[in-house]
Amino acid sequence: MTRTRAFSGATTGAALLVLPLSLSLTACGGSDKDYVQEKTVERIATEQLTNAIGVTPEDLDCPGDLEGKVGTEMTCVLTSEGEKYDAILTVDDVDGGRVHFQIDVPPNATE
Repeated sequence: MTRTRAFSGATTGAALLVLPLSLSLTACGGSDKDYVQEKTVERIATEQLTNAIGVTPEDLDCPGDLEGKVGTEMTCVLTSEGEKYDAILTVDDVDGGRVHFQIDVPPNATE
């Protein structure tokens, strides 16, 4: 089920959705854990948000690589029209070398 979340105070009237995204895993060198590289997460998530709402965020900054483990959550910072929003990524499936996650952007800007 897709939930719509509107930006509070955004002048475009655009809304963000909870989006299911799928990324290929990148094996972490010298480790038994799999992850998706930070820049890959940021790039793919930005593309998917743009496709879903028709507005490209100014920036999406994640704090690091996304671990390929179901239940992993990461809070990135999305910037749109000068306002900052939490973008919460949650891994909900890992299957055959692919990581599937959702993005949820609560409606209120962070401080």
